Amino acid sequence: MLRRPPAAPRAWTNAAVSAVAALLILVALPASGAPAQPDPRMVQMMITRVSADLEPFDPVPDPGAQPGSLDAETRAELTAELDALAVEHDFGLAVQDLHTGAAFSHGAHTQFPTASVAKLSVLAMLVRIAEEEDRDLTDAELAQAEQMIRHSGNEVTDDLYQHIGFTDGFEEGIEAFGLQSTEPNPSGVWGSTMTTAADQLRLLRALHLDEGPLSAEGREQIRALMESVVPEQVWGVSAAAGPDDTVGLKNGWTPRDNNGGLWTVNSVGYVVGPDRAYLVAVLSDGQPDQGTGITMIEEAVLLVTGAMEQGTVPDERSPDR
Repeated sequence: MLRRPPAAPRAWTNAAVSAVAALLILVALPASGAPAQPDPRMVQMMITRVSADLEPFDPVPDPGAQPGSLDAETRAELTAELDALAVEHDFGLAVQDLHTGAAFSHGAHTQFPTASVAKLSVLAMLVRIAEEEDRDLTDAELAQAEQMIRHSGNEVTDDLYQHIGFTDGFEEGIEAFGLQSTEPNPSGVWGSTMTTAADQLRLLRALHLDEGPLSAEGREQIRALMESVVPEQVWGVSAAAGPDDTVGLKNGWTPRDNNGGLWTVNSVGYVVGPDRAYLVAVLSDGQPDQGTGITMIEEAVLLVTGAMEQGTVPDERSPDR
């Protein structure tokens, strides 16, 4: 069994940490019914990039660190742990360690409703439009953005969704950020946007690395809002944080009438600090209540980040390098 690290405090500092490029590898996991512990050689063969736009990046953030990946035994054991968790929970997950480039996914290409996670996309698209117009966010836009991200305000999100061009504008933003499986609701219900963990990881990369349409200043502005979410909404991704780490996130949670009142519970964001730099996206649906969804997400986050801390090895023979 993989060791689960103890839950870390949810408080964080605002220390500046520069998370720069590394390798991204998302693993295509076995289909339902496949053996829980695949042959390690087959696991290694299944390692692949999620798309051509996610190329290796250089250099790694920590001086002297070497690009790495999860060793085959750890990867197979982690896959079995998450397969067991998926028996009772419908979720998709994608995690990247920016220190080493090691990454892991489970159901990362399955679409889930965004709920309030869509607000992070709306903010990124708002900042992109302002930069294209060669201006800063207005005071009114910034006030609405703060309410949308820090407090997860819905009415201001309605306004900003209209402001960025409604569904057509959202689709333009999807293309600009290179999202591949994100689809807005045809009626403009932003919380019913469909997305994948892989796409949410792409968006997080665009907020950290110089590979998207935003300037460094725009990325920093968005991250500052993600790092100031009100304490009662800090859960999920933050489970991986230590006391000296910075956490930025946007969570989403809502019961859905068209799913029998079961809950969508999502968490996307990052944890960066002296000992770690993770981008994390976990999406889930069909949860009996919000608390159960949060517990599942935090268990999954701790499983993956704990495995990365235990089982990352130098990637000297990777065919992807």
